[in-house]
Amino acid sequence: MFNERYRSGETPWDTGISPPELLAAIENPPEGLPRHMLDIGCGTGTNCLTLARRGWHTVGADFAPLAIDIARQKMQSLADDITRAGGSARFLVADVTRLAPPALDERFSLLLDLGCLNGIPLALHADYAKMVEQQALPGALFLLYAHLPVAGRERPRGTTPDEIDALFAPAFQLERREMGYAPQGGQSMWNWLRRIS
Repeated sequence: MFNERYRSGETPWDTGISPPELLAAIENPPEGLPRHMLDIGCGTGTNCLTLARRGWHTVGADFAPLAIDIARQKMQSLADDITRAGGSARFLVADVTRLAPPALDERFSLLLDLGCLNGIPLALHADYAKMVEQQALPGALFLLYAHLPVAGRERPRGTTPDEIDALFAPAFQLERREMGYAPQGGQSMWNWLRRIS
């Protein structure tokens, strides 16, 4: 379904603009941690490329091959800017619930999910949470944007604050949560979660 949406250009979630919450998060990265970011459900790579052009080393993973193809094309067109900044970007076609645990020196100080968890079946949420825990360095920030469930709407299912708190405890501590409204309708929330162990 997502490949078809990318093929037809019907991708309202793919704005091509990095959110201010992400840009604010990189202004004061945790001291002593590498500038490594994982974008979970990266789509066409906008956020990876934004950070790579600011000197970050980024990895984006998405299960839609067409989205990753577009991300790689965009990366090629920005290659000179990324090299000048000292950054890098890499894109993977992958099921994010099955990402292999990285080596210790390849874990991430910043993880971003801009709506990916919304589309993951409930039965795979524990696998998703385990993956996030394995990918994150101690002290890493996990920036998670999600929709809340909407009565009568099955997809995307969304998730509640209580579900997020339970899913990521005890490895992550909630630092902040901001409630808002999703452009597609219904409530949404930003969550700032810190890897504590």
